[in-house]
Amino acid sequence: MLESGLSKENYFTFQLGTGIFAIPVTSVKEVINYDTITPVPKALPYLKGVINIRGSVITVADLRVLFNFAAVRPIEKNNIIVTEIAQPGEPPMVLGILADTVDVVSKLQLVPAENIDYGALPNRKDFIAGVAKKDSTFVLILDLEKILASIKEEMEAVRTAPVKLPGEQ
Repeated sequence: MLESGLSKENYFTFQLGTGIFAIPVTSVKEVINYDTITPVPKALPYLKGVINIRGSVITVADLRVLFNFAAVRPIEKNNIIVTEIAQPGEPPMVLGILADTVDVVSKLQLVPAENIDYGALPNRKDFIAGVAKKDSTFVLILDLEKILASIKEEMEAVRTAPVKLPGEQ
């Protein structure tokens, strides 16, 4: 959990469903308009597929699906936030995140949140690095490293799960 205090930090804010979220501005490489996503067979439901950005293949995640939010607009009206996520002992992972709307880089005031029920992510509080305020709105700061670790764990569990043939119990 991030330390709360009087200092303001720079974050990139965006909307998923009806919630406002933020990630450290240092994690954002760029924001692009929606581009056609090529689905990947047998991918996790929230991994929508891949896109090609200037010769680089980028996986695109829909955190609304991961967080069990309803989409507020058609997918082709979304933006894709291209992030770079640190990984211990490995090169950073580049991941695209679908966002209903994107805001701008903002200085957010971190607030103490030990006793706050995050509401928006009741089963995934570990994905929240902290809570901040922007004007009179609470903003949940996502922990991209924990989200990426969770995705990797889930992918590994699917990869190593035994395959059942039709008719097997």
